Amino acid sequence: MIKGQLLVFEVMSKADKSGVGASVNRELRRKTLEWAAVRTEFQLNFGKTDKYICHLYEILASGNTHHAVRDRPM
Repeated sequence: MIKGQLLVFEVMSKADKSGVGASVNRELRRKTLEWAAVRTEFQLNFGKTDKYICHLYEILASGNTHHAVRDRPM
């Protein structure tokens, strides 16, 4: 489910032509880094949630990430 949501988020963020996306992107990047910093500070184990948050940040920072579903033949 999360994998699909990340894919949709990536596609929708590329489609934003309103200019609002840039300010939302900055805010989401800041909040994502703060969230990761708290998890690091409390030395929480790296899990699936952290893996997905890394993909989210990659989308926010570079515009895309690797989606395994795209590797599957149709």
